[in-house]
Formats: sequence, structure tokens, C-alpha cells
Amino acid sequence: MKNFDLATLLAGIIPVMLAAMWWVISNVNELRGDIQLLQANMMMLVDPPGQIIPSPGNAFARQELKEEIIERLADLHVRLRLIEESNAHKGQ
Repeated sequence: MKNFDLATLLAGIIPVMLAAMWWVISNVNELRGDIQLLQANMMMLVDPPGQIIPSPGNAFARQELKEEIIERLADLHVRLRLIEESNAHKGQ
């Protein structure tokens, strides 16, 4: 075996170390960008006090569901009134 001196060892390791450091730094910067994007999107979904902000599509769907429930309640109210009147006439 040949004797390796410190200079030869460093000459072989330094490029590998620099490449590894560059990879780590670039990945950290990429993750930082992803986190900033997620935080920006989160601000559109949740306000500072923590209340969820409904999306326009979700708001339309909820409004349609609310209208449908109101219609069904009104229909049930009419049916209940008719049943009560029918029972009142039968009892007389």
C-alpha cells in the first residue's frame, strides 16, 4: 500500500464535501420556498383568529344545500299542518 498524505486525502474529500453542502443548501432553499407557498395558501384558507374561510365553490354548494333544506322544512311544515287539521276534523 502506498502512503497517503493529508493533502491527497483532502484533495479527494473536499470536492465531495462541497457537492454535499451545495445539495443540502439547495434543498433547504427549495423547502423554504415550499413552506412560504404553503403559508400563503394557508392564509387564504384560514384567517388569523383561526376561522376557516369558505371557498366560493364551497359557499355556493352550502347555499344550495341550505335552500334545499329550507324547501324540505317548508314542505314538512305543510304536511304536518294538513295531518293536524285532518286529525282535528276526525276528532270532532
